[in-house]
Amino acid sequence: MLEARGVTVRFGGLVAVNALDLDVPDRGIFALVGPNGAGKTTLINALSRVCPVAGGTVRLGDVDVLSLPPHAAVSAGIARSFQRAELFPSLTVLENLLVGLHSTMQTGLSGALMTPASRTEEQAARARAERVLRDLDLWEVRNAAPADMPYGHQKLLDVARALVSEPALLLLDEPFAGLTEAEAPRLLACIRAAGERCAVLMIEHHFELLEGIAQRMTVMDFGQKVSEGTPASMRTDPEVIRCYLGTGRHRTAAASAC
Repeated sequence: MLEARGVTVRFGGLVAVNALDLDVPDRGIFALVGPNGAGKTTLINALSRVCPVAGGTVRLGDVDVLSLPPHAAVSAGIARSFQRAELFPSLTVLENLLVGLHSTMQTGLSGALMTPASRTEEQAARARAERVLRDLDLWEVRNAAPADMPYGHQKLLDVARALVSEPALLLLDEPFAGLTEAEAPRLLACIRAAGERCAVLMIEHHFELLEGIAQRMTVMDFGQKVSEGTPASMRTDPEVIRCYLGTGRHRTAAASAC
């Protein structure tokens, strides 16, 4: 499904991701973990075309991802959430979701003319957006502005906008950060359901949460893959304990920005 080989990302003289290989099958939930500054978010940014890649290859099925312009990532089947919710403040909750569906719609000029085909597609898009809002308990605030909602609801909306496009590869950057205990179970159920339909690659610091849902973990440190395997095997891996599960160690300010 996703095949990344030798992916390298540099920011000036800093190598944030160093010749990393990654394989993600077409279904399931896969975790990307590691200490702060390991390069996890930078890797997600590279896979979603948010930041340039200095070297390596990334393929999603038959698609050469690195040949795509950034705006074409969703059309190619890649959707993502962000570490901090990135929403359109002038749009309602429902409209934010419909934006997430825009690149998946087939009608072009006919959409402006409101032909029968475009109306049917618009109705289907709206129904899909409404279903996701109900799944995440956001239906009651569908007409609200994102800025008027608690931060946890904004994070849910950011994930919902990624989910609504029904991607082949769903990239989630700390989706549970800022959620309350009441909000987390519904999001967890949605991520589980998404993993039955597509590949989910998620960054998450709650190791115990990942042990219950992830089929495999990739552990990074200083831009490199340290280890990979089942959550149970990662908990007892000496190198993973040293760099992530064990006591912290000093990390440079430059690395902690990645």
